[in-house]
Amino acid sequence: MSDLALSPAAASARAPGRFKVIRAVAAKEWLEMRRDRRLVALFAFAALLMLAALGFGAAENARLSRERAAAAEADRELWTSQGAKNPHAAAHFGQYAFKPESPLALADPGVDPYVGTAVWLEAHKQNEAQFRPARDGGTAARLGGLSLAFILQVIAPLVVLLTGFASFAGERESGALKQLLSLGARPGDLLAGKALALFGAAAALLAPAFICAFVAVALLADPSKLSLADQFLRLAVLTLGYGVYLAGFAFLALGVSALARDSRAALVALLAFWLVNAFVAPRLSADLARALAPTPSAQEFRAAIARDKAKTFGHDETHPAFVAFRDETLKKYGVSRVEDLPVSFRGLTLRRDDENGYAIYDKHFGALQAAFDRQDALRTAAGFVFPLLAMQPFSMALAGADSRAQFDFATAAEAHRRLIQNEVSDNIIHFQRDESYVAGPELWRRIAAFSYSSPKAGFALAGAREAIAGLLGWLALTAVFARVAVRRLRPL
Repeated sequence: MSDLALSPAAASARAPGRFKVIRAVAAKEWLEMRRDRRLVALFAFAALLMLAALGFGAAENARLSRERAAAAEADRELWTSQGAKNPHAAAHFGQYAFKPESPLALADPGVDPYVGTAVWLEAHKQNEAQFRPARDGGTAARLGGLSLAFILQVIAPLVVLLTGFASFAGERESGALKQLLSLGARPGDLLAGKALALFGAAAALLAPAFICAFVAVALLADPSKLSLADQFLRLAVLTLGYGVYLAGFAFLALGVSALARDSRAALVALLAFWLVNAFVAPRLSADLARALAPTPSAQEFRAAIARDKAKTFGHDETHPAFVAFRDETLKKYGVSRVEDLPVSFRGLTLRRDDENGYAIYDKHFGALQAAFDRQDALRTAAGFVFPLLAMQPFSMALAGADSRAQFDFATAAEAHRRLIQNEVSDNIIHFQRDESYVAGPELWRRIAAFSYSSPKAGFALAGAREAIAGLLGWLALTAVFARVAVRRLRPL
């Protein structure tokens, strides 16, 4: 008779008995884990590896933050120490916008080593980010370094699988499963107890790393630029996400162990899945995403921008668009000659040329980012089956080190470039009367230094919707699989 057929009183009386069985199974699993020196050594090694990666990440994060702050200060000094010169020449002199290092990049550097750390801000041109650490670090750096994210995404699932592969299969081989079932133990209760023990093991694996990560973020984050509360919220959500990720592997191990005839078959099947998830699926999904959502090469991208900019006049006073703008301006001010304008026509043309360029750059850089977003969505699509495809973008988004975070920085840098252009053009418009006009250092100092604050956690969560759905789907799928598998338990 099922629980649904019991009276409420009978069901409530039976529930404590079930909980007692679940607790007993979990306690027995915990005891066996602690007694298995191989597992203890494996957990200790994984924990030490995570702490070492976290320590290295924190040291690297602090170094990069110092270097970028020093570079930004030196660049600001160069900008403000310019002598008297024409404001347009100062705009061509340019300056850098440096991306501040995200505190959570100490755990997951994401795409930061590959996309550049600074943007050169110059007149009439929007540039891509420069100075990629992976390129400067040589071949070894381009292949990827050891990070806390890599260990949690690749090594930690392996530890969970090695811990749980013999949960049912080993007991079937030893005859313990037959005894438990013959005594009336319910397969669902056995699953719940074993899952509880595995969840506890995964939590024990995560706890030291994330406690240390909280401490590192508190020490590294600059409260004047980054909200500590927001960083802690990101880290808490990240911890929860990794918990869901590893819980799915726990359910997978239990389900396969319940179906396999022996522990060796369970281990082989689980290792095969781990290899596909960790190494094969990411490469195949990336290739498929590039094929379905192609992006232009750097040369093609710049050529497309150049074609659109050729339709504007730039510095070409013979261009039809220039002539049309000149006639429009003369009509607006009610004069017949450029020399009779109450403002500098040179400044007006510079401002109009910049405004034309803004629309062109917004169009092309926006389309490029949209293509990257499509690729990210395609790579994440199978995350409910191969969870690394969902875990990677989720982790990078919460760490502030994904392509959307990079685009947000690049957009802020471009906004600052436009501020500079508007300031110098307005100065020329109102004060230049001949080609000998120059402005003094007070103008350079009046233009504020570039300052960037990372977006809030809500921005990261909005960009990780597909990844979150993939992780929750992975957990639900493996939980259902484990539940169905244990229902078929039969003692040999």
